[in-house]
Amino acid sequence: MLKADKEFPVSSSENIRLHIITAMFWLAAAFILFYMLGHRSLWGSEGRWAEVTREMLLFQDFFHPQINGQPYFDKPLLTYWAIIPASWVSGGLNELACRLPSAIAGIATLWGIMYLGKRLSGNRAGLLAGGLLLASWGFCFWSRTAAADSENMAVIVLALCCYFRFRHKPGFYPYLAFYLICAIGAHFKGLTAIAVPVVALLPDMLRKGRWKTHVNMANIVAMALAALIYVLPFAYAAMTAKGYSENGLTLALRENVIRFFKAFDHQDPFYCYIYYLPFLMFPWIFLAIAALYDRIRNFRLLDEGQQWIALALLSIFLLFSLSTSRRSYYILPAVPFLSLFMADFIMHPGNQRTKTLAISCQEIFLFLIAVVETASPAIWPLSEKFTGFAAPLSLQVSTALIGVFALLFMGAGRIAWLWPGKTVSVETRRMISMVICASVLLGGFFCFQQNSLEVYRSKKPFILKLKTMIPGIPPEKIGLSKIMAGVVFYLDMPRPVKDVGKRENLMKFLDQHGRKVIIARKKDSHKVLPFLTREQSSLILSAPEYPWSKRNRYGLEAWEIR
Repeated sequence: MLKADKEFPVSSSENIRLHIITAMFWLAAAFILFYMLGHRSLWGSEGRWAEVTREMLLFQDFFHPQINGQPYFDKPLLTYWAIIPASWVSGGLNELACRLPSAIAGIATLWGIMYLGKRLSGNRAGLLAGGLLLASWGFCFWSRTAAADSENMAVIVLALCCYFRFRHKPGFYPYLAFYLICAIGAHFKGLTAIAVPVVALLPDMLRKGRWKTHVNMANIVAMALAALIYVLPFAYAAMTAKGYSENGLTLALRENVIRFFKAFDHQDPFYCYIYYLPFLMFPWIFLAIAALYDRIRNFRLLDEGQQWIALALLSIFLLFSLSTSRRSYYILPAVPFLSLFMADFIMHPGNQRTKTLAISCQEIFLFLIAVVETASPAIWPLSEKFTGFAAPLSLQVSTALIGVFALLFMGAGRIAWLWPGKTVSVETRRMISMVICASVLLGGFFCFQQNSLEVYRSKKPFILKLKTMIPGIPPEKIGLSKIMAGVVFYLDMPRPVKDVGKRENLMKFLDQHGRKVIIARKKDSHKVLPFLTREQSSLILSAPEYPWSKRNRYGLEAWEIR
């Protein structure tokens, strides 16, 4: 194993500084991932996680996920179960509870990639890998989102940590620990929690015939036990179905295996991850390109650990690219390994000219972003003039302050007292300053700027206001033009509401006696309005529209029918 910056001796004072910086890193990670985590209302797919969990608690059925009373086993059970204990901490099933598992998984991913970095490349490379990962767009976004992607990323990294922890001490319990992490992880998002660790480990297993040492009965028994544990929840759900029409294991195979070879949706081009991965790793684009260029040119000069990092990243990339089903966030498990890949490139000897050029370009890029944010008070009036977007005062203030602090910390990160003397290279000092700057920019966006835009999101306020206008109306007399999980969650009804998206369902709904309400997206209004002319109907609530928004057509409207 080649240690980072091995040309510099590590003193006791240096270790103390490393511990201090590590502690500061974890404080920053806790702030970026948890601050105001539940402030924003649910968006997009988050509603599915929230509503499935709500109905599990409502009907006390934790093995047959459903949305509005209809089976929904597209994702495994553990991704919903994790939200339930989070709701005990957050004081109820709310936005914070739905997102807490993802944030905790983000912390686990940071720990895991730092552990791998320290084992393979040294303490400083591990710490830098953690910093690059924390200050990356995709990691922050999905770690603050109610979904299974952050958990999936975490278990993949933790499985590899388990492998390298016991790499030279194989036995039944290490095997069982590895397979259990994969099997349990597969109950978050799917079989990628098993496939990705296996594919990532292939380069190490094939080296020097290392795989032969793992062909033994202990490995087979451990694998069989983990497979049994994986299947048990699906088997129990099938045995207790009682009319539940979906089979979780069948859907797991459909969503992971069949979709891999023959996609029925999400068919982005095979080269899409060439631009999706840098986007998820934003803003570290220049470092990623330089690290790739350097490792291709000097691969034979790398030690065993460095070669594995590069080959593992390549293997993961190829796995997702070969799948016929592709979306931007599917490649998220590669992001931690790309951060480790870049950290290893920075911390170890290589093409100094390439390294210096990449760091300089990256530094200029971050500096320009910070300058633009600092100068935003002069930009907002132009934005309003040409687009009609009127930035809230909180957004204007936070943007300018974030830019100022990013510039200040970028300079402070290079001050000599952080790492005095000759113990750390100039490149390391510059990387420290850039990681701090990027952390301020991304942390500022997710913790402050994004929250400022909540005033323009209307779904939750719309539903909460509508509920005060229609007290006493039972769920059977509330119709939705499209079953939107987030809307159903905020309605919080004891029974399913009616799906009136199809004409026959709408006509049956309208034939009911008494007071009724239909909720529809504005884009779906044409399906409903022609049939309301015969009724005593009135538009009682409509979401606001903004001239700059492309999503006005997705705003909600409600009609009352008597």
